[in-house]
Amino acid sequence: MTIATLNKALLRDLPAVPAGRKKLRIVDAQLSGFHMELAATGSITYRLRYRNARGQVRDIRLGKHPELTPDEARKLALKYKGDVWRGGDPAAERDRLRAIPTFETFVREHILPHAKETLRSYVEVEGLMRLRVVPALGKLHLDEITPLHVARFRKGMIDEGLSASRVNAHLAALRRAFNLAIEWQFFQGRNPAASPGMLRTEGREMFLDAAQVKGLLLALAADPDQGAASAVALLALTGARKSEILLARWSCVDFDRRILWVPRSKSGRRRPIFLSDQAIAVLKLQPRQPGAEFVFPSPRRDEQALSELRGVWARVKLAADLPEDLRLHDLRHTFASLLANDGVPLYDIGKLLGHTQLATTSRYAHLQADRQLEAVNSVGRLAVPTENESVSKRSAHNDNDEQDAA
Repeated sequence: MTIATLNKALLRDLPAVPAGRKKLRIVDAQLSGFHMELAATGSITYRLRYRNARGQVRDIRLGKHPELTPDEARKLALKYKGDVWRGGDPAAERDRLRAIPTFETFVREHILPHAKETLRSYVEVEGLMRLRVVPALGKLHLDEITPLHVARFRKGMIDEGLSASRVNAHLAALRRAFNLAIEWQFFQGRNPAASPGMLRTEGREMFLDAAQVKGLLLALAADPDQGAASAVALLALTGARKSEILLARWSCVDFDRRILWVPRSKSGRRRPIFLSDQAIAVLKLQPRQPGAEFVFPSPRRDEQALSELRGVWARVKLAADLPEDLRLHDLRHTFASLLANDGVPLYDIGKLLGHTQLATTSRYAHLQADRQLEAVNSVGRLAVPTENESVSKRSAHNDNDEQDAA
C-alpha cells in the first residue's frame, strides 16, 4: 500500500507495481477510504472503502481512468461517504441492483417452477409467458419495467387481434408474476402491472338443448375415432372439465360407487365426478390394455394421456349440425343448464360441477327462474276462474239482480 494525494500530478508520475504483484493500492492522503488500484497492466480503478452502519467494511468501485478524472472520482467518493453518514450502504445498494434478475430469468427460474408445483393451469401459464410476455419484456430487469411498458404490451396484443379474454389472460399472468416478485423480495416498489387495463369481456353463454345433446351423442357413436369420441361423450354426460376427463386414470374409477375421482381439481382438492348409467356405459366400452394407466391413452404412446380433441370435435359438430363456434367447454355449461331446467337446486349443480362458491353457479339461476315463473303461472291458472266460469258467475249475478228488482 502506498499513500499519496490522488490527483493529475500523481497520474503523470505513477509508482511501479512491485514485481510479482498484480496490482498496487494507493490510498489518498486527504480523504479517508478513497483509493486507487493500479494494475500491472497499467489500468487504474478508483474505489472507496468504508464501514457501514453495522460496522462491516465495504468496498465499492467508483470507476476507471480515464472515464473518471481523480477530481471526479473524489467528488463521487464524497457523495458516497455522505450516504454512509446518513445510514446508507452504497455497496449493498449496488449488490441489490445486481441481484435483480431480468424478467426472462425470473420467469424461467422462479415463476414457471412455482406454477408447475402449484397450478393445474401450468401449461397455459407456460404458453402465455413463452409466446408473448417474455418476448416482449424478458430482456428488461424487473425494476426497469414500468406501467408504460405494460401499456405498450397490452396495445400490441390488441393490435395483433387477440380476443379480450386472451389479452386479459396475459395481463393477469404478468400481474401475478410481479406480485410474486414483490412478495419474494426480488425488488421493491409498486407492481407496474397492478392496473394493466383489463379489457371488458361480454359474458358468453351457449347451451345445447336436450335434442341437440342427443344428436351430439349419436354423432359421437358414429365417429371413427372412438377413443376421442368417448372422451367427448363423457364431457357431455358429466359436466367435467376437459383436463379431468383426459387425465382420468383407471385407478380413480370406482364402478361400485359410480364415481370418477379427480385427485386434484382446479380448486386444489380431490373431488368426485358422479357417473350416470350412460357415463358408466361409455367407460365400460372403453378398451383397457393390461397395465394401462389412463382411461383415454394417447394413440401414439400408451403411457401418455390423450391430449387433443380438436379433430373429433370439429367432425361431430358438423355431423350433428351444431353451431360452428360451440366450444368443448360449452358442454359443461350445457350439463348445468339441463340440470337447472330440470329443477335441480343450484347448490347441487355447483357440487356436481366442482364449484367451491355458489356465486360461480349463479349464472344458471335465470334458467331456474323460468321454471319458477312457470310454477307461479300454474298457481295463477288454478286460482283465477276460466272464461266459462266467469261467464257463468256473471249470469248468476245478473239473475240475482233481476229477482231483487222484481
